[in-house]
Amino acid sequence: MISKLTLRLLFFNLLLVIFPIAALLFLDTYEKQLLTSLENSMVQQGRLAAAALRDAEDLQEEGVRLLKNMEGRLNARIRIVDSSGQLLADSSSPGIQPPRIEEPPENRSKVSRIASSEYIDALEEEVPENIRENWLYRAAVYPLNIIRRLFSPPAAPLASAEYYSGSSLLLGPEIQAALKGYYGAYTRYSSGGQRSVNLYSALPVLKGNQVAGAVLVSRSTYRTLRDLYSLRLDMVRVFLFSLVAAVVLSLILARTITIPVKKLRDQAESFLDHRGRVQGAFRSLKNRDEIGDLSRALDGLSTDLVEYMRFMDGFSSDLSHELKNPVAAILNAAELGLEEGAGTGDRKRFLEIIRKEGGRIQRLIADLREISQVDMKLPLEEAELLDLTLLTESFVDQRNAALPGRSFRFESACREDVTVRVSGDRLIQCLSNLMDNALSFSLPGEEVVIRLECSGGRAELSVLDRGPGIPAGNGEKIFDRFFSDRPAGSDRREHHSGLGLSISRAIVQAYRGDLVCRNRKGGGACFTITLPCR
Repeated sequence: MISKLTLRLLFFNLLLVIFPIAALLFLDTYEKQLLTSLENSMVQQGRLAAAALRDAEDLQEEGVRLLKNMEGRLNARIRIVDSSGQLLADSSSPGIQPPRIEEPPENRSKVSRIASSEYIDALEEEVPENIRENWLYRAAVYPLNIIRRLFSPPAAPLASAEYYSGSSLLLGPEIQAALKGYYGAYTRYSSGGQRSVNLYSALPVLKGNQVAGAVLVSRSTYRTLRDLYSLRLDMVRVFLFSLVAAVVLSLILARTITIPVKKLRDQAESFLDHRGRVQGAFRSLKNRDEIGDLSRALDGLSTDLVEYMRFMDGFSSDLSHELKNPVAAILNAAELGLEEGAGTGDRKRFLEIIRKEGGRIQRLIADLREISQVDMKLPLEEAELLDLTLLTESFVDQRNAALPGRSFRFESACREDVTVRVSGDRLIQCLSNLMDNALSFSLPGEEVVIRLECSGGRAELSVLDRGPGIPAGNGEKIFDRFFSDRPAGSDRREHHSGLGLSISRAIVQAYRGDLVCRNRKGGGACFTITLPCR
């Protein structure tokens, strides 16, 4: 079954075939112009002859002499009659070379001049045999003739060209009009042997103010229309070639589009199972076009989605694990505290456990709310150009004032101002998490250093402490959510949810930066924020 896209492409390309059809139909207009030009040429010859015979003393003698002088230079048959219609001179008479195109050749050319059905039939007989028998000609032109017969207005049938044959008295309608002083024209066709269409034009010959006779100019349409019908046949060939090319190109183009699209559709339908769970991934196509780019984009999107689903599964598992311990401690303490025989001291100890574990749950929920806001709101928050040196100096001063028992020192290796595009509040939040992490691993009285360096158009802001450092293998794990390498049961572990470093890295990465960690020489850890300078 042909796809809808294939049908649309085929329909669009077939519209291009209209141009050869329009050119074929335009040939009718062009043909009319050619016939009009042919008639004007005949009229000009007739006018020249009538002007040469004006005021002639002997119209017959002057006419014969004129035609002899024009012998071999005529492209039409010229006859001269007197005022009664009597033939006086004829360019085809003995002693005067007849025009070469008056007698139609063996083959005749078709003239599709719109006129009566008899005229069309006459023109059809003028088509050369080799063209008339051509199947392309019959398939294309015959239907057009039928349309003409159906829609063309009726007209009087054409007279026979044998009207003047063997007669010395020429009184056709065109000659009668010329003898009255008007221009006369008529169209006839020959019926003997090979039929052909002939045009007749008659103009008056004056002697003083009187009509002394007329000049009759006749000409066959064969030579004028022969090339036109060869051109029409060529246009039919162009039309058929365009039609075949449009169909073939449409099918090829549709194949290069519909098949890859169907593959992408099948992959999309099998991407999720009936329960909505991911069961596969998009496979990128080898196409080097936009569809290939789309498949590769979908491949990357599906990979990210699969990774996100795995992260959410792990996140849910980690969250349930983090909540299970304090909830279990609260339930156990509540159950023991309500047992009979529990003393006042035991109840106070159980209440302290409930309070502490409840606070831990509150901190965990607050951190979860914070990290969800970072994931959702951070891309929408407006960043601004900030002087990183001034921002960090102000932050360190505030920390020294707020924590008099701790020592914070700012160092800058940059000689010029360092400007970055970030949200000031978010960057302060990131530094606060890093400083809190450094304080939690540092002994009282130890100094925490914040160092600013510039390199290759990027600013590096490092937080350095003299704590135990980072255990081997935990360089990336410490940025995982809920991960903490603090000893279990320690006071430092109970006051940290394991989300601070994860939140800090998410903030930095949102501004096209990165947050990494390494062990410091001489002991301790170094967390480095890297941001692009502006």
